[in-house]
Amino acid sequence: MSGDFTKWLEETLIQGKTKEAKPIQQEVGSWTEIRLFLSSTFVDTQAERDAIIKNVIPNVNRKMASRFIRIIPVDLRWGVLAEESKSCFDIQKTCLNQVDNCRVKPKLTPWLLALRTDRYGWVQNENMASEGFEKPELYKWLDKLQETNKRVSITSLEVCHATQMLGTTARYPTVFCYERRFTHEARTILKNHKMRWVFDFEYTSEELQDPDLKYQYCKTEKAAEYEEDRENLNSYLRGKNHILYKEFPASFKNARYTCKRQNAKSFGVGYTDGLDEFKAMVERDLTRAIEINFLSADTDSVNKYELETIQHEVAIKLKASTFVGRKDMKEKIRKHLSGDNDTNVMILHGEPGCGKSGLLAAAARDAMKSREDGHFVFVHAVDSCPGSSSLEGFLRRLRANLALWRRGNNEIRVDPDPPEAVSELKQTHHDFISEAASSHDKRITIIVDAVNQFRDNLRAWEMWWLWRDFYPSNVRILISTLNTENNTFTNAKDACARHTCLEVADMSRADLLEMVSGTLERYNKKLTNFDDPLLGNQMELLLSKSSSPLYLIASCEALRRFGIFERVSQYIKSLPGEISSLFGFLIDEWSEEYGKMFVEDVCGLLALSKDGLLENEINRLLAYKEEHEKPPGQEFLYESSFSRIYDSMASFLAAGGGGYLRFFHDQLKFTVRSKFLDDEFKLKTNKWMRDFFLSVISPQYTDGEKEAPPDFYEHALLQVVYHQLEAVEDNDYSFLKDTLRNIHFIRERITARQHNSLNEEYIKAIEVVPDDEALYLKDWAKFVQLYSQNIREFPNLAYNMAMNQAPSSQVAKDTKALNLPEKAASWYVWANIPHADDPMSVKYGSGGADICASSPKNDLVAIAGMKHAMICDQSSGEVLHRFGIEAFSVYLTPDAEKVFFGLGNGTIVCYDTESGSVLMEGVSLSEAICWIGESADGNLSAGTASSEKAISWNKYNEDCELVTFSVDDLSVKKSWSVGGPSFLHCYSKPTNTIFTAMKGGKVTGWDPITGENLYDHSTGGGCTYSVAAHPSARRLIAGSNELIVSEWEIPETGPDLIPLREVSLPELGDWPSGRWTFGGIWSCIYSENGDKIFATEPHSEAIHIINQNSVNEAQLKGHADCINKISLVPGGKQIISVDRDAVSILWNIPSGDFASTKQSVDEEVVSLVFNTTEDKYYTTSKSHVRLWDVETMELEDSVEFNGFYHSMIVVHPNATHIVVNTEMAILVFSTSLEHLTKFQILESSGGNINDMKISPDGSKLMITEFQNHDSELSKCYVWNCADPVNATHCFTIDSSNYRRQMYCCNISSDGVYGIIGGHAPVQIIDMETGEILRSINNGCYLSGFIPNSSNFFVEQRELLLCYDIEGNELGVLRGHSDTVQDVAFVGNFAFTIADDGEIRQHDMSTYECVYGFFNHRCQQFKALASTKSGSCLIAANSNNMIYVLKKCVT
Repeated sequence: MSGDFTKWLEETLIQGKTKEAKPIQQEVGSWTEIRLFLSSTFVDTQAERDAIIKNVIPNVNRKMASRFIRIIPVDLRWGVLAEESKSCFDIQKTCLNQVDNCRVKPKLTPWLLALRTDRYGWVQNENMASEGFEKPELYKWLDKLQETNKRVSITSLEVCHATQMLGTTARYPTVFCYERRFTHEARTILKNHKMRWVFDFEYTSEELQDPDLKYQYCKTEKAAEYEEDRENLNSYLRGKNHILYKEFPASFKNARYTCKRQNAKSFGVGYTDGLDEFKAMVERDLTRAIEINFLSADTDSVNKYELETIQHEVAIKLKASTFVGRKDMKEKIRKHLSGDNDTNVMILHGEPGCGKSGLLAAAARDAMKSREDGHFVFVHAVDSCPGSSSLEGFLRRLRANLALWRRGNNEIRVDPDPPEAVSELKQTHHDFISEAASSHDKRITIIVDAVNQFRDNLRAWEMWWLWRDFYPSNVRILISTLNTENNTFTNAKDACARHTCLEVADMSRADLLEMVSGTLERYNKKLTNFDDPLLGNQMELLLSKSSSPLYLIASCEALRRFGIFERVSQYIKSLPGEISSLFGFLIDEWSEEYGKMFVEDVCGLLALSKDGLLENEINRLLAYKEEHEKPPGQEFLYESSFSRIYDSMASFLAAGGGGYLRFFHDQLKFTVRSKFLDDEFKLKTNKWMRDFFLSVISPQYTDGEKEAPPDFYEHALLQVVYHQLEAVEDNDYSFLKDTLRNIHFIRERITARQHNSLNEEYIKAIEVVPDDEALYLKDWAKFVQLYSQNIREFPNLAYNMAMNQAPSSQVAKDTKALNLPEKAASWYVWANIPHADDPMSVKYGSGGADICASSPKNDLVAIAGMKHAMICDQSSGEVLHRFGIEAFSVYLTPDAEKVFFGLGNGTIVCYDTESGSVLMEGVSLSEAICWIGESADGNLSAGTASSEKAISWNKYNEDCELVTFSVDDLSVKKSWSVGGPSFLHCYSKPTNTIFTAMKGGKVTGWDPITGENLYDHSTGGGCTYSVAAHPSARRLIAGSNELIVSEWEIPETGPDLIPLREVSLPELGDWPSGRWTFGGIWSCIYSENGDKIFATEPHSEAIHIINQNSVNEAQLKGHADCINKISLVPGGKQIISVDRDAVSILWNIPSGDFASTKQSVDEEVVSLVFNTTEDKYYTTSKSHVRLWDVETMELEDSVEFNGFYHSMIVVHPNATHIVVNTEMAILVFSTSLEHLTKFQILESSGGNINDMKISPDGSKLMITEFQNHDSELSKCYVWNCADPVNATHCFTIDSSNYRRQMYCCNISSDGVYGIIGGHAPVQIIDMETGEILRSINNGCYLSGFIPNSSNFFVEQRELLLCYDIEGNELGVLRGHSDTVQDVAFVGNFAFTIADDGEIRQHDMSTYECVYGFFNHRCQQFKALASTKSGSCLIAANSNNMIYVLKKCVT
């Protein structure tokens, strides 16, 4: 039937009607594995099969990785054992069943790739009946073939079976046939080649005489029939739509014997060349088939955390699928996770390659089944998928998953989203787990593989995140770790008292055999497991090499890519018997295959990278070297494509942290280092990576238009500094001007949310650079800490923020040296910026009652807050631990390992600073413990005191206590009463005495061992608030309520102290409402060598620096509320302070007047305004009106008046008069500050003038009265002031109309409308009649009209709500974080100031914030004015500064 074979194929294999299959919908995160059967004769297709397995499939798999699809090649070159190949039935069963396994669905054609060549294949002398196959219904065609008595090759059977149509066809063919066409040159070479038989049709009907060929061809009378059958089959394949049939060109490369025998058949293989077109064709066809036949998973239906969870669980299940044996260990883990033991944490540990991950994966797979019973199970496999090596990512995903589980268990108030701030995420991590476990009787199981492979961010290796002793027993944790790497094993044991360790030891021989068989079987490979005459016992040979699972898996990875069946045993023998030597062997193989220089470079990049590299990064790095190091005239160094080696290395690479490739076992990294990485190579490679990453980043160093960066841009930002520091030559660090000393680099890092890692880089760099460079970097590190939030919001203003630093700042110097165009300064420049060094170093986002700091080396700050306490990183400000306690005092041990907090309930709690866990609790006093400090004999002392300081000192009459206790266990050594009310205590080490600041102006001294009263000195004042001892001399200072710092010498015996001096702080006078009624020195301390005194009082919110000559030489300003405590930082160069609101500040101790500026005044400015010509401006305080020159910023004139804290100033539009209010009257001055007249507005002393505005034409003056106690008596007055010297009263809006306190007022541009704001709803009034036209249901402190319209605005704390005259909301001005205090309009823009110390500019057409002025010295802004053109802004700040901002002119 030879001539009818094509017809028979069509009639037999193509039956009935077929329908097109629908695309297969993938499940989110689940991998789809396409098994692709490779069908061909073996000896002549070695090159094509290698190209498919080593190049094409890896390329397709990388393209499809984002869709979770991968191809598994089924290559049976040595997947069929010798005993199987002896039987036609066995070989048919093996091969054809494998074809069926390549069907994605039972009735679809399989995925098969056939290489059609001149050879025919092994002709089967008998066909197996359909009943002998696993799926007999698919083999009826084979029964029919048997009936014809026709014999075809096994290769033909594979193709026939794959192409039969079973009723459904794929949308795009999944059977691919590629016919090889040798080039004319190749055929000419092969014609006379002694091994042409490798590529030739192997059957002949003639007797061959050539002894080299005689035994290589199969003599048969059916040779012509077989050749015709081959062509008929090809013809059939070409004509079918469900088959993709193409031709490809090839040239001859070589052929060689694999087994040469005399007078018998020899064995050999042949290799082709010129396959680029073939590889591209196959890659294109496979990719298209996948894209058309599979629909991508709908990732929009799941959130980020759900998708990540799916990926982790898929990775765990994949690892578990190859796990075998170790049943006893699995049972121990099962009992642990099910709660059958007393330990909460189990630690799997062992050496690399011992099988920890597989064991953990198998246990995790079983544990996940318990979800059916309502238990919570969370698995995380570090380095298994993108982002998995980030501890932050782990914490966020765990939090999200646990929140989802809790909400599903009716805890609907649980926030489904993790906290945005990393600090809050860390601080609430343990509490959230504990709350979940305490609320349910179900188990909470957390399983983490390879914790040693977390990146060292957030102190991951310290294992603080693992466990807390307060966890309920239903929390069960399982982790795996190496024994020594990164110390995670030891730290894990230390973190949890109730833990058990399970060492993963050697596997049994049976388990090893099963593991190797299973690993190879996945790729359809088998080793002989008996003494085969030709091949020997290959399994025994491999297992005799090593019992390490890692070694055997690595060997299997090498074997699966080895293609010559006859030489597998020889290849196994050649493998070294030790893991590091095996890796060296593999590297040598790669070097031979891909080129030594190429492999060295790829391995060097992976070994020396900071935390791994993306594949496209590696390709770009290789191309960069190609471009810069290629010798002149040379075409290329090597083929710089990482993809060609990827498949060989893939099994030895981890792809964690966003898909960043790195060696996942240290042995491979160590092998690479020993083979390649000498000092010269490391330096060269780090310089190469440094220059490359900088070339990626630097094009973004512009504020103008720029090309989109590559997709690995943010990773490049994280890499460049590391490689800069690794590539230092001759101690030259000037290159840091491109990164850590470059404002553009800072901007890019912060906008990429890399602030924490950037801070770590500053710390590391400061440790290694020379001293002068360290000073520069410290300046920049401070800038980053203080401005990161502002730069993140306004990255385009980063340059502006840098240039607005003091000119002596290295930040300003480096930024100025960039020589950017003036317009790059953008927006406004601070014109009267101080010229001296800035002492403020770090701001911490919490206030409190007490603060202390470790040495800069230990880098900690502890803050005692009345709502919570915390430990912060000293240099970055990052919150490390937050404790939900009411703390009033704090003490850090000198080694910074323990922190003690004194609580409001009279007890002390001690925490471990590293883990944040409670170490001990003890001591019991009657009131809040407001002081903890050093004491005698290595003990500590603590004391109670008034926790409200000046608020109630005259009413505070409680007897306070002191106690001395052990630092080791809090056991009390001695306690006693101080005999009256006290405010603070201190310990004098030179005299071994505790001193107490007491009510009644007394200072008492106590023996810390006996409690004996040693000193009892009266200062004669009403109250002594604070006391501090000299660090090395017998001296003492104390601060009183009379703003006096007294210093004494401490005599050998008491009771009195010997007076040395008294220093009065500047007279602070009568302070505004809302300030402290009772002033005084709340805190005072000596400098470390005692040459300075630092003191603070509640009114100025500043720290006064007093020198040895009793001169108040400088003030540190930056707090926006009363400073509760000042403390020394060990080392003598810094102090730290905490206020009662929300800020703590680390200060560098300045020398001289650090705040030199023309606009620093000795009073708080209340109001300011430009004159009509805008060349001058006026300011008011509670005592003066001052006139300033805009250009020179010099004070020109001033006049004293009897003002108060709301003395406002307006300039009359007639340009000849200014109007100022006192508490109850209006004063009229000439523009040269000559007093002209006074109008009494209020008659009663129960109220005061709170606001005053003049109409644009000068005809009306509007005044609001504030009545604090009798709010219903508040009034609004309107006066006619066209002639301000002879102003007359028009009308009054009295209590019958308003009945609440009035705060603010304003008049519309046309003078028609007025507005009143206060505690009652905002009122719009008719300015002629006083009639109330409209009310807006909002109380406010600030309201007004938008110029040139009747639209108005109303302050609502940090917002300004804008309305039209009908009361319809138009928009909202946002951006401030505290109450808006003033607004100025310029054209279509509104400038606002607020208590947050910021100036913001808003576009009134969109209501968007478009600009912000930020300076870390700013406290609350109080008043704002602008020129009409917006060329200059002036803003008064509560730190006695007037900020003059001038717009850049370009």
